[in-house]
Amino acid sequence: MKSKIIIPLLLALACGITTAATPPPKQPADPQRAFNYAKKPDDMLQEQARRIFGQARQVLAAHPPSATPGAERQLALFALDALLHDPRLDQGPAFTAFMADLARRVAATLAGPRPAAPLRVIRFYNHGFILQTPSVTLAIDIVRGGKNVISGDKEDPFIKEELMRPIVERCDALFVSHPHNDHADLRVARLFLDAGKPVVAPPGLWENIAPRLVRPRAADATAPADFTLALPALARPLAVRAYPGHQGKVPNNLYAITTPEGQTILHSGDQTGGGDDLPWLLKIHEQQRIDVFLPQCWMARLPLVVEGVRPALVLPGHENEMGHSIDHRESWWQTVLRVQKLPAPVILTAWGEHVDIP
Repeated sequence: MKSKIIIPLLLALACGITTAATPPPKQPADPQRAFNYAKKPDDMLQEQARRIFGQARQVLAAHPPSATPGAERQLALFALDALLHDPRLDQGPAFTAFMADLARRVAATLAGPRPAAPLRVIRFYNHGFILQTPSVTLAIDIVRGGKNVISGDKEDPFIKEELMRPIVERCDALFVSHPHNDHADLRVARLFLDAGKPVVAPPGLWENIAPRLVRPRAADATAPADFTLALPALARPLAVRAYPGHQGKVPNNLYAITTPEGQTILHSGDQTGGGDDLPWLLKIHEQQRIDVFLPQCWMARLPLVVEGVRPALVLPGHENEMGHSIDHRESWWQTVLRVQKLPAPVILTAWGEHVDIP
């Protein structure tokens, strides 16, 4: 009788079968538990931000930049304002992922086909722009954001260096308007210089690498400086004019860049908009035609300056500089109000978007 029990048991062990009781099947997970953030408010805020960032991106993609934006597009921009003005989200995982996605999208745009139009203006973070034409690609004031990127000392950037490399690789030159942390990034400048690409800088910035920089104007300059950049991508040097602007007392170059395709783009940096510079700002249209003006959204006397520049199109920037306190993180909704009476068409862009200009 015992052998009848032992033999089947040995056979079962030889086949890897145990006589242990079969565990009960797992109960299906409660779907509501995934949305339960009781006593986890920080986790809830991060997940909420992640979803709204993603939803805003989808809406903006469905309603691209336009001089006559619809309610859906404006609401998506205002939703971004709300997230970017909540200090609880600063440098949290949702914001960090949003910034990484920004860098990847810009890199993908640059890696794609060049524009069929004479000019593509790509919006980067803060007041950074990339000008892409069929023949050349130029970066202005692109930074990783965050703390101390201007010096590289104990820096804490929003965007990792490895995410900037593909962008720098696709650009032919870098222009820096003035020596402030939200416009000048030493590590980004070094990426350009180490690749043999010119970096055009204002007076007083990065004296430790001064011999490697192009400085078109002196700190006390009162007249525009015309200069050219020889770039491997171009048969002829690039024509640039640096206007001797200021943010307060800080030298701030306004670069008027004329592309090989014949369009001239003026970037304001953080030009204050008044003071001793106002007389020549109001006469820029007498000196040269400006096709596209890229002013910071909070410029004092913006309508008056736009009247003096007389551009064919205005693309404002500088919304939501995250290094500022929330009262100076200028919102897209504020820009909507500020540009209502500008004497030129206006297109508002979010970070990572681009506009093709015929």
